[in-house]
Amino acid sequence: MANFRTVFKRYLSILPAMLLLLAARGQSQTRTASHEIGKRILSPFDYAGVTLEDGPLKSQFDEIRFDYLRIPPDALLKGFRQRAGLPAPGIDLGGWYSSDVFHVFGQILSGLARMYAATGDPACLKRAEYLRSEWSKCISPDGFFYFSKNPNARHYTYEKTIGGLVDMVIYCHSNGAKQDLSRITAWAEKNLSRKRGYAFNAGDGDTEWYTLSENLYRAYLATGETRYRDFAKVWEYNEYWDIYGRKGDIFGKRPNGQTTGGYHAYSHVNTLSGLGAAYLVDGDKRHIQTLSNAYDILQKEQCFATGGFGPNELLAPRDTLLRLLGETHNSFETQCGSWAGFKVCKYLISCTGDARYGDWIEKLIVNGIGASISMSPDGKVCYYSDYCTGGAEKHNMETPWTCCTGTRPMAAADYHDLIYFHAANTLFVNLYTPSSVNVHLPGGKLRLEQHGTFPQESAAHFIVKQSPNNFRLALRIPGWLAGNMQVRINGKSASASPGTDHWLRISSPLTSGDRVDVSLPMAPTITPFMPGKAYPAAITVGPTALATPVKGPLHDTLRNLPAADLLKHLRPVAGHPLTFELLGSNRTTATFRPFYTFAEGEPYLIYLDPAAPDRISYRLVHFSPGWNDSGSFRFTREVGAIAEAEFEGTGVRWLGGKYDDAGIAEVIIDGKQVATVDQFAPGRDLPFEWKTAGLPAAKHKIQIRIINEKNPASKDHFINVAGFEALP
Repeated sequence: MANFRTVFKRYLSILPAMLLLLAARGQSQTRTASHEIGKRILSPFDYAGVTLEDGPLKSQFDEIRFDYLRIPPDALLKGFRQRAGLPAPGIDLGGWYSSDVFHVFGQILSGLARMYAATGDPACLKRAEYLRSEWSKCISPDGFFYFSKNPNARHYTYEKTIGGLVDMVIYCHSNGAKQDLSRITAWAEKNLSRKRGYAFNAGDGDTEWYTLSENLYRAYLATGETRYRDFAKVWEYNEYWDIYGRKGDIFGKRPNGQTTGGYHAYSHVNTLSGLGAAYLVDGDKRHIQTLSNAYDILQKEQCFATGGFGPNELLAPRDTLLRLLGETHNSFETQCGSWAGFKVCKYLISCTGDARYGDWIEKLIVNGIGASISMSPDGKVCYYSDYCTGGAEKHNMETPWTCCTGTRPMAAADYHDLIYFHAANTLFVNLYTPSSVNVHLPGGKLRLEQHGTFPQESAAHFIVKQSPNNFRLALRIPGWLAGNMQVRINGKSASASPGTDHWLRISSPLTSGDRVDVSLPMAPTITPFMPGKAYPAAITVGPTALATPVKGPLHDTLRNLPAADLLKHLRPVAGHPLTFELLGSNRTTATFRPFYTFAEGEPYLIYLDPAAPDRISYRLVHFSPGWNDSGSFRFTREVGAIAEAEFEGTGVRWLGGKYDDAGIAEVIIDGKQVATVDQFAPGRDLPFEWKTAGLPAAKHKIQIRIINEKNPASKDHFINVAGFEALP
């Protein structure tokens, strides 16, 4: 009897979780909101019935799922509990999390909910619901819900939190999340500032208010409660959206006579998803047309060959982007930028039915988040991709728990929802990657497998395990194709019709047991950054950006590049897919391979520019202990700290910026002090230049040493080093 009681007590303890799991899985095929008015031409599967099979996406996704499940729940909840006066065990996570900067709790809820929806992993469901329920206890009676009493970005954090709760409602079927959503929105309706400034002039505390509308519209679609729809309208960013609606210049003069020279890149792409959500709510096709216009403008004017955008987190005029390409290592906000692009494209594919938008998704996966290095156990992620023409490397951000740490699991979960779309009994293949589909379509059950090693192999392979009646297959026609796609069914050539919507539709219906082989011809392509100029330029093969290792001085790689017609000098390396040798003008060679194969700390070039200055990136500079990495330079206030590098030439420039808290340093060349330099200026990140010339044409060593002096007007005595430039 005692054994029975023990077993029965254990059963009762897990029964609520079992019922929640069964309820959620039973509804997995009916997640699409029932309140949509805008028509979807194609529907995503909303994470239901699509499985990643063995390949790079599955490996990365599984790693990310493990990373986020191992974060101690008490650590995630600690600040909330402390603010609420509740017992708060656990460690401080540190970084942005503990200092309540662009807080990621809501994004982690989203990531866990979406990972559960994609995999059915009960650990994700259990963790998400535990975090939500314990966090719910910390919400104040008036609905105040933040990590601390003084969060830095209330609009931003509210938006991420409601996104997490909406995902809990949709994918975990959490009634508690629905109640929490109502409670915190009651606070937001009363307390969020309505300044709604434009671009960087958002007003104190109004950071990224213009991203709010999408998740509020999603809250309406998930609950049917009109308060969320009405609140979403408050945050529509029409002054900015309307520029794209009329195909205007976002840097030109607006109807109010004002101009803006730069926009925060991620948030000004992320806000565009509000257009997609608004269309689903009200059916106004102008929203989708505006979103399509924005896509075209971004691709033409803002995106790199990798699909990335926003150096130094800026949307800016092309000449500014060109300058930044040679100056910054913060070329693309990788996790957040990939996520923003995924959402824009998913709305467009679904609501227009056009496959061309899938090209950006593919680039962002192959060269963006999919090419990023692993997260560290303490919450440091690859915040920026580096395309600098002065030399680049992959590194995780030194600060843990940044916004990109929150976005990473959401974007990786989205892999499952970007591969396939459907309409009636047709399956639309957007991405070519190992995966399987196990769903019900109107004509019956569909089970299909996709195999292959694309992009290493220029083909994809499908096996129909079980087919509904009159089952059809349509395949995205990539914009990078080097020839016509060819289709074979069971080894025989098959007819397929390309459409103006960029889908290749296989003419004959498919039945159980059919094998479909599709060729995807690829060839190297040179993509200059500036129209009409040969350099800087990137080499791509299909969607894959190539990079070349930098094993010595930068110009050993660059100075011998052909002046033009790089393609004529490229030779494939036998036995190594997507790998090429570039024959230089003096018979030297450089090897190019996929950007995604480069490891942490391995120097490379992705954009080539023979005219680029002979720069020594700060990442190749030797620093004594105590320097911090900003992503663009290293900085310190420790007296006696040293930065040093070797260069070859007759002079050298010290690269960096002037700041209102900067100090003074000595410059020592070849062991001799040559200058004392003050980096102070009454501002932030102002132009700074120190250089010397007239040295013998030889190898030299430069040292920067911080001294205990500063301008009386300076707030501190920080010194920064972005690198050096050798003068010929």
